[in-house]
Amino acid sequence: MIAPRSIRALIAVIAAVFLGLVQSAGASAVASDLIDTAPTSLVIDAPAPGESQKWDMSVKNLVDSPVPLALEISGRSDVLFSGAAPMELTMNTPDGTAVVERIRVGEVLGRTIRLPELQAGASYNLVGTVTLPRDADNSYQGAGGNLKFHFVTSIDRPNVTPDKPASGSDLAHTGLRNLIPVGVAAALLLAVGFGLILVRRKKPAHE
Repeated sequence: MIAPRSIRALIAVIAAVFLGLVQSAGASAVASDLIDTAPTSLVIDAPAPGESQKWDMSVKNLVDSPVPLALEISGRSDVLFSGAAPMELTMNTPDGTAVVERIRVGEVLGRTIRLPELQAGASYNLVGTVTLPRDADNSYQGAGGNLKFHFVTSIDRPNVTPDKPASGSDLAHTGLRNLIPVGVAAALLLAVGFGLILVRRKKPAHE
């Protein structure tokens, strides 16, 4: 028989490790709650030369201190974002201040654009425009594509450097994902602990 004191010690160790994992995941969850935003998805359907498509984006600071802000851009098109006259992107604030000058979309895909620091409780709005140049030839006829824009903070993604590719296949950042491996780790710790207890109980008394 294993002593009750040993059982209590084992349970205490498992609980301490589990608490540490939960606190680590909780810190990531807090970071993801700093801003209120949702990815903006844009479907581009066979634009004509010279035709533009506009949309609005917004983000709000949910905390009582400034946070660094950036915009991740991703997308895909087999034709529209390449060739001699590819689609171009501009982004301005509602008052017309340029954030991204007219640039080929292919040059910003996979990049994170640094934006002004977002003050406590403030909102930030952008107006995006994509345009197929007037001199685009027939190779773009009937082409389509999609773009995705997502506001992030450097606290959400500490390893992302503005103007460089963003890591990860998904732009959404949630603390819930971090709790999944925590639960798995906790279950393994508990299984190992109780397994040791059962093994000790089955040992002959003369050992």
